[in-house]
Amino acid sequence: MAEQKEQVRGTREQALKKRQLQRKKALRRRRRILIASIAAIVVAAVLIIVLLVRGLVGKKVEETALTLNKDGSVTFDEVMEFDSDTYSKAEMKKFVKDMVDSYDGAGEVTLNSVSADKSKAYVSVTYDSMSTYAEFTGYPAYAGTIADAKEDGYSFDLTFEEVADGHIGDIVTASDAVSDENRNVVILQENVVVNVPGKIAYITTNGISVRDGDTVEIVPVNGNADAAVSAYIIY
Repeated sequence: MAEQKEQVRGTREQALKKRQLQRKKALRRRRRILIASIAAIVVAAVLIIVLLVRGLVGKKVEETALTLNKDGSVTFDEVMEFDSDTYSKAEMKKFVKDMVDSYDGAGEVTLNSVSADKSKAYVSVTYDSMSTYAEFTGYPAYAGTIADAKEDGYSFDLTFEEVADGHIGDIVTASDAVSDENRNVVILQENVVVNVPGKIAYITTNGISVRDGDTVEIVPVNGNADAAVSAYIIY
């Protein structure tokens, strides 16, 4: 009888050890799955960050705008009407890419992103300089110091308004506006929102609306979206 009880006890202990071993294995499997899941999430997050940095995942802008960067390059973010019944998203993307690829200046124009939803298309392109932007788009455009602009033949015989803290102030003479020839000037003939890398000091009085200290909007003349005047932005 005692021997039989001992055998039963031994069988129970073996079964208990077996269950404990199975639990440990299951726990290790769950840990491996958890670690693999965390690793997959981290890899996905890193990939998204890389794509954002490279501009392959386009951030949709609210409106069309031209942004002057500190390194002299220019980024044009365009929002336009998109009719999916007329052409597909793939066709639109190919058209934009082909335009950029066909430009003669290799590396001077970079397609950052292109995307579309049901009614809007979003395109972001960076140009290595304002002169490249002007050549590529056909819009008259200039960026440089006031001294450089004068040397390149641009006239400042215009009426200017002072801008302080994002608000339009008094009308000033051209000589006052250009007294510091080391200031930068942007000269555009295009109805567009413009962002500059500095505080705007003066603008011409012909159809420029000040958004804030570094942003203005060149508005259509007499409501005509196809008409634009030469606008000077000094900062």
